[in-house]
Amino acid sequence: MPRRAPLSIVRLLLAATMLPVVGSAHAADATPISIPVVTPLSGATSVIGQDSAKGLEIAQRHIAEDGGVLGRKLELKTVDTQGKPDVMRRELERLARLENAPLILGCEISAATAAGAQFAEQFKVPFLNSAAASADILQRGYGWYFSDQITGDDEARAVTSFVEHLSSQSAGKPLKLAFLFEDSPRGAGTIDASRKLLKDRGIAPVIEVSYNRAERNLLPQMKKVEQSGADVVVWAGYTEDVVAGLKAMQQIDFTPYVVGVGGGPGDPRIPALVDPAFIEKLRLSTIDYFNPDLPRARRFVEAYQKQFGALPSSYASMCYRGAYTVRAALTSALEATGGRLDREAVRAAMRSLKIPGDATVTPFASIEFDAQGRNIGARSLVAQWQDGGTRKVTVWPKDVAARAPLPLKR
Repeated sequence: MPRRAPLSIVRLLLAATMLPVVGSAHAADATPISIPVVTPLSGATSVIGQDSAKGLEIAQRHIAEDGGVLGRKLELKTVDTQGKPDVMRRELERLARLENAPLILGCEISAATAAGAQFAEQFKVPFLNSAAASADILQRGYGWYFSDQITGDDEARAVTSFVEHLSSQSAGKPLKLAFLFEDSPRGAGTIDASRKLLKDRGIAPVIEVSYNRAERNLLPQMKKVEQSGADVVVWAGYTEDVVAGLKAMQQIDFTPYVVGVGGGPGDPRIPALVDPAFIEKLRLSTIDYFNPDLPRARRFVEAYQKQFGALPSSYASMCYRGAYTVRAALTSALEATGGRLDREAVRAAMRSLKIPGDATVTPFASIEFDAQGRNIGARSLVAQWQDGGTRKVTVWPKDVAARAPLPLKR
């Protein structure tokens, strides 16, 4: 009968056989995590995707500097949806079925995002929206859709607060308010929510004018608004149609107080595309979720300026912010599962997130999701083009304002 090895030797052999297993697990932990980002890199709304890609580039570098995701590299890979719902559906199916993405980040307009949310529900893959402001998507009972972005409801509250402030300057004269908006769910939804809130406060529009965002001649629409006698125009639009509309206003010398909604009126390229002196005549303001003068955005703004030689737009900021929300969710999921990354774990992590506002580049109180996937900490600000129409300054609400808003002209 062969002699048995001493117990101490057996233990050493067992320990040795375990070493490759431990090493293998450690190597797996060091593998990069790849997250697709759906955004319109081409097509009519390509400015959103192109700016988002720049924000993602900065975010990916900063996240690496901050230690990645528990030491693992986060790779953010853009996927072009062209801003089209049918392309979004096709890409979501590919990413969910063929690439088995654990999470998809969306930096898209509302129409395409709505299609993405529907298919994410079907394929049971977490879909984080960091761009679309449509509140309607959150009312559909989806269990896999989350939005860390503001919604049209948040914008409507800011519109109402700011218009009330302007109304208080009207020296007892009724405010003549007009609504102007592109007819997508994003534009129409925000205006609808604003209409309801302002009606409760006794303020009703004298006219409402809509248009398709593909239109580039807005002169007929502007003439209608001018003929209404409006002295304040609440305008929801994207960069391209806002530039076309501003030029039409200048052509007919129509200079109401303009309260814009979204990234279009606040796009940092506006002063290069439209006469800055005319912009200031309009008191052009924008209800937004980012402005470069916010102290908490300094790291992002400085890095963006250094790399791209310009101030970041709100479009760039939204995907930068979304990348950090992704990082927080992935970190939480990996910690909860002991290193396993699956969709159920990511969804559970999203539901339990609470990112403090000062860890974002926005005026948000926090990033945390309710049962519908809505960010209950989201908050809008109002920025206004001042200094001869060349600089966008945060003017509302008062607790985050860098300056006072320009007064209403009567």
